[in-house]
Amino acid sequence: RHGQQIAAVIIEPVPANNGLLLQDVKFLKALREVTALHGSLLIFDEVISGFRLCFCGAAGWYNIQPDLITYGKIIGGGMPVGAYGGRAEIMNKIAPEGPVYQAGTLSGNPVAMAAGYAQLQICLENGFYQALNEKTLYFTSLINDYATQHDLPLRMVAMGSIFWFNFDGKKTIRSAGAIAPSSVNWFKEIYHQLLERGIYLGPSGYEVGFVSAAHSTEQLTHAATIINQVVRSTMEAKGMRAAVTE
Repeated sequence: RHGQQIAAVIIEPVPANNGLLLQDVKFLKALREVTALHGSLLIFDEVISGFRLCFCGAAGWYNIQPDLITYGKIIGGGMPVGAYGGRAEIMNKIAPEGPVYQAGTLSGNPVAMAAGYAQLQICLENGFYQALNEKTLYFTSLINDYATQHDLPLRMVAMGSIFWFNFDGKKTIRSAGAIAPSSVNWFKEIYHQLLERGIYLGPSGYEVGFVSAAHSTEQLTHAATIINQVVRSTMEAKGMRAAVTE
């Protein structure tokens, strides 16, 4: 109804800033169709998903071509840098070719650019993402299988190299508002116990985790074993044993 008044739609194609909230790809494809129909831009925020699902991020994973994409510090090998890119028609409007001026104090910092270039060369190696995603599946499966075996209401949600602790069993969560407060409380308690045992995670139950190429199978097995032990002992101590159901 308001297509002529909407300049752009910006969305995380894989929401990962308030849990890993996997969306229906039909919704993303419908956004692409309706924005193209009305001449609005479709912008993918891939600050988290970029280069973590595959080299082309969620856009490549879903085979959806947005008009613009934004990336975070992952494009600089973890150095403080961000980037955006898009269709040539749009990017040609950026100075010096076009009238839109964009600059920053640290734009094009040579150390960040060198780090990013080195990282991207590694990401382009044959089999890089296949091996990375297989590691993630291996790690999360160790935890999910254990939780199922012992009737623990924990499910590791994963996509590419991204994972997240869902303490609502196998309930599919698509919005941050659907995350139960009790789920976050479970994470808080387990987080500190894991910290004491040398397993470092992000300090919030809403944060996602990442498997990297640097992680070995032995390290992932060790981490999963300790996570399983801590989750089970914590929940059983509080009398929390529930069959995992859809």
